[in-house]
Amino acid sequence: MDAWIQAARPLAHVNIVVPLLLGHAAAWHLTGWFSFPWFVASLGWGVLDHLFVVFSNDFADHETDTGERTFLSGGSGVIQEGKLPAAKVRAAAQVSAGALLLYSCAMTVLGRAWVPLYGLAALLLMWLYSFPPVRLSFRGGGELLQGLGIGIGLPSLAYYLPTGLPLAPLWVVGPAALLGVCSNVLTALPDTDSDARADKRTWPVRHGIPAARRFASAGIAFACFVVFLATPGISSPIRAAVTIPPLIPLLVGSRAEDPLRAASWSSISLNLLVVLWMLAMLAG
Repeated sequence: MDAWIQAARPLAHVNIVVPLLLGHAAAWHLTGWFSFPWFVASLGWGVLDHLFVVFSNDFADHETDTGERTFLSGGSGVIQEGKLPAAKVRAAAQVSAGALLLYSCAMTVLGRAWVPLYGLAALLLMWLYSFPPVRLSFRGGGELLQGLGIGIGLPSLAYYLPTGLPLAPLWVVGPAALLGVCSNVLTALPDTDSDARADKRTWPVRHGIPAARRFASAGIAFACFVVFLATPGISSPIRAAVTIPPLIPLLVGSRAEDPLRAASWSSISLNLLVVLWMLAMLAG
């Protein structure tokens, strides 16, 4: 059981649950209505999606994974450590994919006919990201898929369930997609050397660590700018309180020489922006 908990990577679930919370916050902000059943339903969908993603990533990368781990990056390590065979992890990914599709189809009975398309999109993005022949996480372009998945797909699913509108507003998904891309770049920074040895063409490998750091910092800063300008129904002082504090850790990180330290500060900035943005929408 301990090996399966390690493989499930519970702490990594924050990458799924935060975009879902963002979508619900936007729905509440615009409609003033909150549905607890739909909230729980979206969290259940997110758990299945998370399990599919982490098991799929572990299996897809088990032959090239060096076993190096940081708190920002790396798989679970259960295959490399001999705790679970690759075949069992692959089977777990397949079961999770089937459960996600069945769960999505069940939503149609409750009047949400678009949810199966979200389920299929999640499977497609994962296939494009990790598996041959496309495998964009190795070829380059995986950061764009992550931006689509956690920046557009997950917030839109959470927004759709209570509102019936299948796509979250542009002022939500625009900054969220950019932050999703930046998140991928940040998590790849500490692994640049090992990724280069494995011929994994992440953004830092393709463009170099200094350029990747500048891109992530600029992307987060631009997302702050868009959130300040575009979020409706929030006063200018509140917008400033949302978008100025995340710039502080961003500036601190820009001065750090160590890539992991720089990525850590930028990650703090990114997550602080999202948390303050959600709180402002809930309060507004």
